[in-house]
Amino acid sequence: MVRFAVGVMAGGVLAWLAARADASAGVTGWRTALDVGVGLAFLAASAVPVGQARQRVLAAAVGVAWLFGSVVPQTRSVHQGLLVIALLAFPAGRIRHRPAWLLVVLSAVVMLGVVPQLGVALLLFLTGLVSLARGKARRYPALAAWSVAAALVVSWSVPRLPSLLDPAVALSAYEAVLILVAASLPAAAWFVAQARRRLADEVLSARPLTGLDGLAAVLAETLDDPGLRVYRWLDASTGYADADGIAATSGLQQLRVDDADGPVALIEHDAPALQDPPTARAVQAAVRLAVVNLRLRELQLTQLRELEAARARVVAAADDQRASVATDLRQKVTVLLRDAQAELSAARRRGLAPDAASALDLVDASLAAAIEEIGDLVAGIPPAQLGNGLLESALQGVAHRGPLTVSVEYDSAAAADPAVEAALYYVCSEALANVVKHAGVEHASITVTRQGSMVRAVIADDGRGGADPDGSGLTGLKDRLAAYDGRLRVVSEPGAGTTLTATIPLSRSSATARGGTADSSSRSRSH
Repeated sequence: MVRFAVGVMAGGVLAWLAARADASAGVTGWRTALDVGVGLAFLAASAVPVGQARQRVLAAAVGVAWLFGSVVPQTRSVHQGLLVIALLAFPAGRIRHRPAWLLVVLSAVVMLGVVPQLGVALLLFLTGLVSLARGKARRYPALAAWSVAAALVVSWSVPRLPSLLDPAVALSAYEAVLILVAASLPAAAWFVAQARRRLADEVLSARPLTGLDGLAAVLAETLDDPGLRVYRWLDASTGYADADGIAATSGLQQLRVDDADGPVALIEHDAPALQDPPTARAVQAAVRLAVVNLRLRELQLTQLRELEAARARVVAAADDQRASVATDLRQKVTVLLRDAQAELSAARRRGLAPDAASALDLVDASLAAAIEEIGDLVAGIPPAQLGNGLLESALQGVAHRGPLTVSVEYDSAAAADPAVEAALYYVCSEALANVVKHAGVEHASITVTRQGSMVRAVIADDGRGGADPDGSGLTGLKDRLAAYDGRLRVVSEPGAGTTLTATIPLSRSSATARGGTADSSSRSRSH
């Protein structure tokens, strides 16, 4: 408050001195009011508590220089150089970029009073171009600089064409433009501040974000700071790091983002706008919300991966149990039944009564039926040993046992993990069973190939078609493949046959160790 009172008093004294100087020079009335009004307008603009304090100091300097130029005519050009600096520094009151600094140097030359007014107008025109190139927030300084430049050109032209306009009127027009520039300064600063206070909404909802890099790109564009980086807090030992794990440096200005639980992020920047507390708070809020959103997404992805891994383990455990049961049936129960058949055959060779022979025939037929039923039961269950290309022989066995003529084409580079090959075995076995039940054809084909880090199995027939992709059988196969990040595509137009395409990664790690560099060769057989 004291500083404000001192400033008012100093401005009043300068205005009184300027008015006395005008009176001594024969300038009176409205012309004196305009002259003194220019200086007071800039001083009043600096007193409005809007925008950066540095920017208001520059506005006050322009007003003081104008009034002092009325008292000491040799300093009349000082206000023009200060005005260029004030416009270049808008809205944060700081000059950052090389083109602007070059114009600042030229404005210092203008203050010496050695530059003609046409040269000052050119400098103001360049000031407008540089300001406009720096973004939307600098439209005001561009328009202000060009308006003052136009007024200077008119003032320079009038003495050379006195018949067009009174030189005093031309000077008054220049002063009026300066008053408008000063009066609009607080309004322009207010609009810039309001626009930047909406940064949270703009950053979070106006554009899609892709991690920290996407957030930093949006902020860099919005704040007109190409070098802006956003670092996320990891832990006490690591500190702040970006998406690539690179730790934050200390070469630029830093803005910390915290919440109730501690550090959240760090913004490294060279943006004058972040010197404005409301703007800085808006950016902090936007970054805080964005980082929290990223954390939630990462947590969801982690939980999803854990769920997928658990589902894959459940499927693998069930497959292992089925394979174990199938092995027991093949190697124990079936063997016992065949041994019983052998004993019956031996008994026949020793000679039996007709009634006993008939009974043994019934028993033998029952044993044969049981062996066949067990074979049918375990036919859809893969062998216990799969993986590393053993799927080929398993598919050949499926093709050989069925009533269809099935051609099997297998790419040796498609060897995969045991669980992956088991999933493909189930798909092929179930698909062939469906062909037997519904397609009404005698021929089908299985083609297993490798595509990069994926294995693709295609089961095709030329039967009736019209299979329901959402049927329970196909849905079960889709779920089984999905447990290993696989997909099943069904094409079954009525009358055009059915084609099932199963695509699944070579392994749970997407076959990063294999990478698709193996030489491929194919073997094709028909059964």
